[in-house]
Amino acid sequence: MALRAEIVAEDGSGWLRLSGGLSDEQVSRLVELWVGEASPPRESVARLLAGDRSVFGGVRLTDSGARVDPGCCLLLEDWRSWVGVENGGWPDVGHDGPWLERDTDGLTIWPSGGEDWRADPVREGPPVRVLYSQLPELRRSLQTDLLGLLDSLRRWANTHCPDHATALAAHGDHVFEISAPV
Repeated sequence: MALRAEIVAEDGSGWLRLSGGLSDEQVSRLVELWVGEASPPRESVARLLAGDRSVFGGVRLTDSGARVDPGCCLLLEDWRSWVGVENGGWPDVGHDGPWLERDTDGLTIWPSGGEDWRADPVREGPPVRVLYSQLPELRRSLQTDLLGLLDSLRRWANTHCPDHATALAAHGDHVFEISAPV
């Protein structure tokens, strides 16, 4: 298996993978997470367009059977923290979760071990290795998935509140910082 990066939202019982081709039910669930409660579609969209709410989630990495889920307190727009990592930046993986180490070729990320209460990391679980040379493609892949998410949002809104479909997609692009160069 090759390194794979996905954008996921925390849905309370697991992870919802975000990309193009989401079902109407999956987009409804995302909108519910984004609003913070279940509401009729028109009401949800009106509330979303009135503010800059976000969704808990982030980047999930998998490689050769190893998987690193986002730590807590990450927002979907934190995927942008992967921009500049090859130049010394650190990706935000949340706290109380993944542990990162840097060397001259890339990052090694353990699924667990970086909990705030530990004096030293434990490095639990099989790690995912991300080479700096892989980062441009990783970011493009994440951005492609998020652009597909905007299409899914637009399609969902065209069904439930067509007069706000374009505005909802534009708002998602703004809040989740999707279309800016990576």
